[in-house]
Amino acid sequence: MKRMLKVIALVMLALLEVPMIAGVPYWAKPGVYIEYVAQRYDPYFDFVKGATPSQVRTAEIFIEVNGTLFRIFSNNNTTVRFDILGESDGYLRVRATITMENVTIFSTFLNGTKYPVFWDHRNVISEELIPSHDVGFLDCVWLRVKLRNLSISGTYLIRLSDGAVFDADGNYYGHTFLWVDPNDLPRANETFSTSGNLNVTVWRVGTLNESVMTYYGKFGPPLISIALSMGDFKLSQRVDDERKYPLLEVSFGGPSAGGIYDPSTGIALYPTAMGTAPYADFYAIGVKWAVFEDQLSGYRMMSNKDSPWKFGLVLYGTNAEFEAVEGVKYTRPWTVTSYLFYLTLAFLGIAMVWASLKKRR
Repeated sequence: MKRMLKVIALVMLALLEVPMIAGVPYWAKPGVYIEYVAQRYDPYFDFVKGATPSQVRTAEIFIEVNGTLFRIFSNNNTTVRFDILGESDGYLRVRATITMENVTIFSTFLNGTKYPVFWDHRNVISEELIPSHDVGFLDCVWLRVKLRNLSISGTYLIRLSDGAVFDADGNYYGHTFLWVDPNDLPRANETFSTSGNLNVTVWRVGTLNESVMTYYGKFGPPLISIALSMGDFKLSQRVDDERKYPLLEVSFGGPSAGGIYDPSTGIALYPTAMGTAPYADFYAIGVKWAVFEDQLSGYRMMSNKDSPWKFGLVLYGTNAEFEAVEGVKYTRPWTVTSYLFYLTLAFLGIAMVWASLKKRR
């Protein structure tokens, strides 16, 4: 798996290149919402080899609640919505809500531990504790909860002057992924987001001479593509003072995340163009790791090499009022190169989403 990711990363090195990110755009103001979707589409399953339909998910996230780490899958539709609630003292107050259907929650801890409950019992299909058979953790149990649906929500702040994200306690996590300033794009090696020991940096920024379709409408050409790098990454659940159980362990040899943006407004069109979402807006509400895949757009992309549909979360709707703008010139056409870029993203995303875990439950 590591070898595959490194090979894909090397291919991507030849595919990207354009001149940190400035403040909040004119359209981002109280009352505005931005909504993305990752929806289920059964014909997509044929493109994911070596996995059963139950293993093909629209979302996989890890969230920490009162010191306990939970791994969450969604097998049906997932919606990610951001509402700008207000503006005060130079900051926007934003609520992020992740709504998932057909959900499974996992966690592990010492037998007898009282774990936090953050789901609605009315949505529970089943809930069980399974004895652990893992060497070194025989005194632990696995929690498995199946839900009809689950919503995770939190409020955080975005600084008006530079788009920096802070949680309710004032902790800094980097720049919002919701937009970039087309006139002051990120530069290579700059920090895009950060959480604990994880530092996500800009790999490269590129201009693509093509258009994309979203559920909100068509954008481009041109488009802005941003590739990010984050190196190796681990998430472990502490079970006592001496032991940690590894829940996630992935290794990257190059670009590991990135998004596609509209240069006229700066809004994120496909913010998770590689599937992964190591973004400040998620860290600020307690999400430690997130992967999303809209299966319908993925199917359209992979079944048609000229498809304007791409990979990951897809812009679904917004009530932002975009002003009329003049056409944005691009530096040079990227035709075959841009297709190879997106094809590479697709394969990397599939590999990441469905084969990244060192240990599966």
